[in-house]
Amino acid sequence: MPDMYDIRIAVAADLNDTLDLLAGLPADSAHHLDLLVDPAPGWPAGSAVATDRRGRVRGLLTAAVDPVSDRVVLHGPFVDVPVNHPAGGRIWDSTADALLAAVEPLLAGVAEREVRGGPAHLRLAAFAARHGFAVGGAGEELTADAAAVRGLLLSEATCPSAEAGWGTGALPARGDDGALGVRTAVAALHERCFPEVGESGAGLVASAGTGGRAVVVARDGERVLGYAAGRAEQERYRVEHVAVEPSARGRGIGGALVAELVWKLAVEHGARPEASAATATTEGGAASERMFTRLGFRQQSPLDARRAGRAA
Repeated sequence: MPDMYDIRIAVAADLNDTLDLLAGLPADSAHHLDLLVDPAPGWPAGSAVATDRRGRVRGLLTAAVDPVSDRVVLHGPFVDVPVNHPAGGRIWDSTADALLAAVEPLLAGVAEREVRGGPAHLRLAAFAARHGFAVGGAGEELTADAAAVRGLLLSEATCPSAEAGWGTGALPARGDDGALGVRTAVAALHERCFPEVGESGAGLVASAGTGGRAVVVARDGERVLGYAAGRAEQERYRVEHVAVEPSARGRGIGGALVAELVWKLAVEHGARPEASAATATTEGGAASERMFTRLGFRQQSPLDARRAGRAA
Protein backbone atom coordinates (compact mmCIF):
# COMPACT_ATOMS: atom_id res chain seq x y z
CA MET A 1 0.00 0.00 0.00
CA PRO A 2 1.49 3.39 -0.98
CA ASP A 3 2.08 5.91 1.78
CA MET A 4 -0.97 8.07 2.43
CA TYR A 5 1.03 11.16 3.45
CA ASP A 6 4.12 12.94 2.20
CA ILE A 7 6.90 13.53 4.76
CA ARG A 8 9.12 16.61 4.87
CA ILE A 9 10.90 18.94 7.28
CA ALA A 10 8.52 21.58 8.66
CA VAL A 11 8.55 25.19 7.50
CA ALA A 12 7.23 28.34 9.17
CA ALA A 13 4.06 28.33 7.04
CA ASP A 14 3.00 25.00 8.64
CA LEU A 15 2.36 26.60 12.03
CA ASN A 16 -1.41 27.17 11.80
CA ASP A 17 -2.08 23.66 10.45
CA THR A 18 0.12 22.25 13.20
CA LEU A 19 -1.79 24.07 15.94
CA ASP A 20 -5.07 22.72 14.51
CA LEU A 21 -3.64 19.19 14.54
CA LEU A 22 -2.47 19.46 18.15
CA ALA A 23 -5.81 20.90 19.26
CA GLY A 24 -7.77 17.97 17.87
CA LEU A 25 -5.82 14.78 18.54
CA PRO A 26 -5.44 14.90 22.37
CA ALA A 27 -9.23 14.63 22.69
CA ASP A 28 -8.91 10.94 21.74
CA SER A 29 -7.55 9.02 24.74
CA ALA A 30 -6.27 6.27 22.47
CA HIS A 31 -3.96 8.83 20.85
CA HIS A 32 -2.95 10.70 23.97
CA LEU A 33 0.62 11.99 23.95
CA ASP A 34 2.63 14.28 26.16
CA LEU A 35 1.38 17.80 25.49
CA LEU A 36 3.69 19.50 23.01
CA VAL A 37 5.16 22.80 24.10
CA ASP A 38 3.57 25.53 21.98
CA PRO A 39 5.53 25.20 18.72
CA ALA A 40 5.59 28.95 18.03
CA PRO A 41 8.92 29.68 19.86
CA GLY A 42 11.70 28.61 17.52
CA TRP A 43 9.28 26.96 15.12
CA PRO A 44 9.91 24.89 13.02
CA ALA A 45 13.35 23.80 14.31
CA GLY A 46 13.67 20.04 14.76
CA SER A 47 10.23 19.19 13.33
CA ALA A 48 9.01 16.96 10.52
CA VAL A 49 5.45 16.99 9.16
CA ALA A 50 3.23 14.63 7.20
CA THR A 51 1.00 16.33 4.62
CA ASP A 52 -1.97 15.11 2.59
CA ARG A 53 -2.54 15.62 -1.14
CA ARG A 54 -3.84 19.13 -0.51
CA GLY A 55 -0.72 20.06 1.46
CA ARG A 56 -2.44 20.12 4.87
CA VAL A 57 -0.47 18.94 7.91
CA ARG A 58 -1.74 15.57 9.14
CA GLY A 59 1.24 14.42 11.19
CA LEU A 60 4.04 15.90 13.29
CA LEU A 61 7.14 14.85 15.18
CA THR A 62 9.38 17.35 17.00
CA ALA A 63 12.82 16.48 18.37
CA ALA A 64 13.74 18.68 21.34
CA VAL A 65 17.49 18.16 21.76
CA ASP A 66 19.39 19.28 24.85
CA PRO A 67 23.08 19.12 23.81
CA VAL A 68 24.28 19.79 27.36
CA SER A 69 22.71 16.62 28.79
CA ASP A 70 22.98 14.68 25.52
CA ARG A 71 19.25 13.88 25.58
CA VAL A 72 16.31 14.33 23.23
CA VAL A 73 12.58 14.26 23.93
CA LEU A 74 10.47 13.31 20.93
CA HIS A 75 7.15 15.17 21.03
CA GLY A 76 4.91 12.91 19.00
CA PRO A 77 4.45 11.20 16.66
CA PHE A 78 1.11 12.97 16.20
CA VAL A 79 -0.75 11.33 13.30
CA ASP A 80 -4.28 12.11 12.15
CA VAL A 81 -5.83 9.02 10.57
CA PRO A 82 -9.24 9.22 8.80
CA VAL A 83 -12.03 7.87 11.02
CA ASN A 84 -12.93 4.21 10.31
CA HIS A 85 -10.26 3.89 7.61
CA PRO A 86 -9.74 0.12 7.06
CA ALA A 87 -5.97 0.57 7.04
CA GLY A 88 -5.86 3.17 9.81
CA GLY A 89 -3.38 1.28 11.97
CA ARG A 90 -0.96 0.71 9.11
CA ILE A 91 -1.22 4.38 8.10
CA TRP A 92 -0.37 5.49 11.64
CA ASP A 93 2.58 3.10 11.86
CA SER A 94 4.09 3.94 8.48
CA THR A 95 3.64 7.69 9.00
CA ALA A 96 5.15 7.60 12.49
CA ASP A 97 8.17 5.62 11.26
CA ALA A 98 8.66 8.00 8.34
CA LEU A 99 8.50 11.06 10.62
CA LEU A 100 11.17 9.54 12.87
CA ALA A 101 13.36 8.80 9.85
CA ALA A 102 13.01 12.44 8.75
CA VAL A 103 14.33 13.82 12.06
CA GLU A 104 16.90 11.05 12.53
CA PRO A 105 19.79 13.18 11.16
CA LEU A 106 19.23 15.59 14.06
CA LEU A 107 19.66 12.76 16.57
CA ALA A 108 22.98 11.38 15.39
CA GLY A 109 25.16 10.74 18.42
CA VAL A 110 22.52 11.71 21.01
CA ALA A 111 22.84 9.23 23.87
CA GLU A 112 19.30 9.26 25.31
CA ARG A 113 15.88 9.45 23.68
CA GLU A 114 12.41 9.61 25.20
CA VAL A 115 8.80 9.53 24.04
CA ARG A 116 5.80 10.05 26.33
CA GLY A 117 2.20 8.99 25.93
CA GLY A 118 -0.86 7.48 27.56
CA PRO A 119 -0.94 3.75 28.40
CA ALA A 120 -3.99 3.34 26.13
CA HIS A 121 -2.02 4.52 23.10
CA LEU A 122 -1.23 1.04 21.75
CA ARG A 123 0.15 2.34 18.46
CA LEU A 124 2.71 4.42 20.37
CA ALA A 125 3.67 1.36 22.43
CA ALA A 126 4.27 -0.59 19.20
CA PHE A 127 6.22 2.34 17.72
CA ALA A 128 8.41 2.50 20.84
CA ALA A 129 9.08 -1.25 20.73
CA ARG A 130 10.04 -1.12 17.05
CA HIS A 131 12.60 1.58 17.74
CA GLY A 132 14.14 0.20 20.92
CA PHE A 133 12.31 2.26 23.57
CA ALA A 134 11.42 0.62 26.89
CA VAL A 135 9.03 1.89 29.57
CA GLY A 136 11.20 3.95 31.90
CA GLY A 137 8.74 5.79 34.10
CA ALA A 138 5.12 6.73 34.60
CA GLY A 139 3.20 9.73 35.79
CA GLU A 140 0.00 11.73 35.75
CA GLU A 141 -1.01 14.75 33.74
CA LEU A 142 -2.92 17.36 35.76
CA THR A 143 -5.00 20.33 34.63
CA ALA A 144 -6.22 23.45 36.42
CA ASP A 145 -9.36 25.08 35.01
CA ALA A 146 -10.06 28.82 34.79
CA ALA A 147 -11.29 29.04 38.38
CA ALA A 148 -8.16 27.33 39.72
CA VAL A 149 -5.92 29.57 37.62
CA ARG A 150 -7.74 32.62 38.97
CA GLY A 151 -7.14 31.32 42.50
CA LEU A 152 -3.42 30.98 41.77
CA LEU A 153 -3.24 34.54 40.47
CA LEU A 154 -4.97 35.84 43.61
CA SER A 155 -3.01 33.67 46.05
CA GLU A 156 0.07 35.90 45.90
CA ALA A 157 -1.59 38.25 48.43
CA THR A 158 -1.74 35.43 51.03
CA CYS A 159 1.59 33.82 50.21
CA PRO A 160 3.27 32.85 53.53
CA SER A 161 6.73 33.93 52.37
CA ALA A 162 6.87 37.13 54.46
CA GLU A 163 6.09 35.25 57.68
CA ALA A 164 8.55 32.46 56.97
CA GLY A 165 11.48 34.78 56.27
CA TRP A 166 11.91 33.79 52.64
CA GLY A 167 10.65 35.17 49.35
CA THR A 168 9.98 34.25 45.75
CA GLY A 169 11.04 36.08 42.62
CA ALA A 170 12.38 35.69 39.11
CA LEU A 171 15.64 33.88 38.46
CA PRO A 172 18.33 36.59 38.33
CA ALA A 173 19.55 37.39 34.84
CA ARG A 174 23.10 36.51 33.90
CA GLY A 175 25.40 39.32 35.06
CA ASP A 176 23.15 40.56 37.89
CA ASP A 177 24.67 40.83 41.36
CA GLY A 178 24.79 37.36 42.92
CA ALA A 179 23.27 35.78 39.80
CA LEU A 180 26.00 33.19 39.27
CA GLY A 181 25.52 31.56 42.66
CA VAL A 182 21.72 31.46 42.36
CA ARG A 183 21.76 30.14 38.79
CA THR A 184 24.33 27.50 39.71
CA ALA A 185 22.25 26.39 42.72
CA VAL A 186 19.08 26.14 40.62
CA ALA A 187 20.89 24.09 37.96
CA ALA A 188 22.28 21.74 40.62
CA LEU A 189 18.87 21.31 42.28
CA HIS A 190 17.32 20.49 38.91
CA GLU A 191 19.95 17.82 38.24
CA ARG A 192 19.37 16.21 41.66
CA CYS A 193 15.57 16.22 41.45
CA PHE A 194 15.11 15.41 37.74
CA PRO A 195 18.08 13.25 36.69
CA GLU A 196 16.20 11.53 33.87
CA VAL A 197 14.32 14.36 32.17
CA GLY A 198 15.36 15.50 28.72
CA GLU A 199 16.87 18.77 29.90
CA SER A 200 20.00 19.64 31.87
CA GLY A 201 20.17 22.11 34.74
CA ALA A 202 22.44 24.37 32.68
CA GLY A 203 19.96 24.27 29.80
CA LEU A 204 17.09 25.10 32.15
CA VAL A 205 18.65 28.28 33.57
CA ALA A 206 19.92 29.37 30.14
CA SER A 207 16.39 29.17 28.71
CA ALA A 208 14.78 31.47 31.31
CA GLY A 209 13.14 34.41 29.58
CA THR A 210 13.22 32.82 26.11
CA GLY A 211 10.44 31.14 24.13
CA GLY A 212 7.76 32.15 26.60
CA ARG A 213 9.57 30.44 29.48
CA ALA A 214 9.92 31.72 33.04
CA VAL A 215 11.93 30.41 36.00
CA VAL A 216 11.15 31.64 39.52
CA VAL A 217 13.17 30.98 42.66
CA ALA A 218 12.46 30.79 46.40
CA ARG A 219 15.34 32.16 48.47
CA ASP A 220 16.20 32.70 52.12
CA GLY A 221 18.80 35.42 51.78
CA GLU A 222 21.40 34.01 49.40
CA ARG A 223 20.29 30.40 49.93
CA VAL A 224 18.16 28.85 47.18
CA LEU A 225 15.25 26.87 48.66
CA GLY A 226 13.52 25.85 45.44
CA TYR A 227 12.50 26.83 41.94
CA ALA A 228 9.66 26.43 39.44
CA ALA A 229 9.87 26.59 35.66
CA GLY A 230 7.18 26.78 33.01
CA ARG A 231 5.97 28.61 29.98
CA ALA A 232 2.95 30.21 28.36
CA GLU A 233 1.59 28.03 25.56
CA GLN A 234 -1.09 28.85 23.02
CA GLU A 235 -4.01 27.86 25.28
CA ARG A 236 -2.52 27.27 28.75
CA TYR A 237 0.19 27.91 31.28
CA ARG A 238 2.39 24.85 31.52
CA VAL A 239 4.18 24.10 34.81
CA GLU A 240 7.19 22.05 33.72
CA HIS A 241 9.27 21.62 36.89
CA VAL A 242 8.91 22.37 40.61
CA ALA A 243 11.69 21.42 43.03
CA VAL A 244 12.30 22.27 46.70
CA GLU A 245 15.37 21.42 48.79
CA PRO A 246 14.57 18.49 51.14
CA SER A 247 15.35 20.55 54.25
CA ALA A 248 12.83 23.22 53.15
CA ARG A 249 9.88 20.99 52.30
CA GLY A 250 6.58 21.07 54.16
CA ARG A 251 6.56 24.88 54.47
CA GLY A 252 4.35 25.74 51.48
CA ILE A 253 7.29 26.74 49.29
CA GLY A 254 6.30 24.55 46.34
CA GLY A 255 2.77 25.97 46.20
CA ALA A 256 4.08 29.53 46.51
CA LEU A 257 6.48 28.89 43.63
CA VAL A 258 3.68 27.62 41.40
CA ALA A 259 1.58 30.71 42.21
CA GLU A 260 4.56 32.99 41.54
CA LEU A 261 5.25 31.23 38.23
CA VAL A 262 1.67 31.49 36.97
CA TRP A 263 1.53 35.16 38.05
CA LYS A 264 4.76 35.95 36.18
CA LEU A 265 3.58 34.15 33.04
CA ALA A 266 0.27 36.02 33.17
CA VAL A 267 2.02 39.39 33.51
CA GLU A 268 4.43 38.70 30.65
CA HIS A 269 2.17 36.79 28.23
CA GLY A 270 -1.43 37.55 29.13
CA ALA A 271 -4.36 35.43 30.29
CA ARG A 272 -4.78 31.73 29.57
CA PRO A 273 -7.91 29.67 30.39
CA GLU A 274 -6.09 26.79 32.08
CA ALA A 275 -2.79 25.43 33.39
CA SER A 276 -1.20 21.98 33.14
CA ALA A 277 1.46 20.02 35.00
CA ALA A 278 2.80 16.46 35.07
CA THR A 279 3.97 14.34 38.01
CA ALA A 280 5.81 11.02 38.31
CA THR A 281 4.38 7.95 40.03
CA THR A 282 7.16 7.91 42.66
CA GLU A 283 7.23 8.92 46.32
CA GLY A 284 8.32 12.43 45.31
CA GLY A 285 5.77 12.45 42.52
CA ALA A 286 2.98 11.54 44.93
CA ALA A 287 3.90 14.49 47.15
CA SER A 288 3.98 16.73 44.09
CA GLU A 289 0.54 15.52 43.03
CA ARG A 290 -0.86 16.32 46.50
CA MET A 291 0.57 19.82 46.23
CA PHE A 292 -0.99 20.40 42.82
CA THR A 293 -4.30 19.00 44.04
CA ARG A 294 -4.32 21.53 46.91
CA LEU A 295 -3.76 24.25 44.30
CA GLY A 296 -6.83 23.17 42.33
CA PHE A 297 -5.28 20.89 39.69
CA ARG A 298 -7.21 17.75 38.79
CA GLN A 299 -6.06 14.52 37.15
CA GLN A 300 -6.54 14.47 33.40
CA SER A 301 -4.79 11.30 32.24
CA PRO A 302 -1.94 8.89 33.04
CA LEU A 303 1.34 9.21 31.14
CA ASP A 304 4.13 6.71 30.46
CA ALA A 305 7.72 7.62 29.53
CA ARG A 306 9.57 5.27 27.18
CA ARG A 307 13.31 5.69 26.85
CA ALA A 308 16.17 4.42 24.68
CA GLY A 309 19.91 4.75 25.21
CA ARG A 310 21.48 5.24 28.63
CA ALA A 311 18.10 5.81 30.37
CA ALA A 312 16.37 2.75 28.91
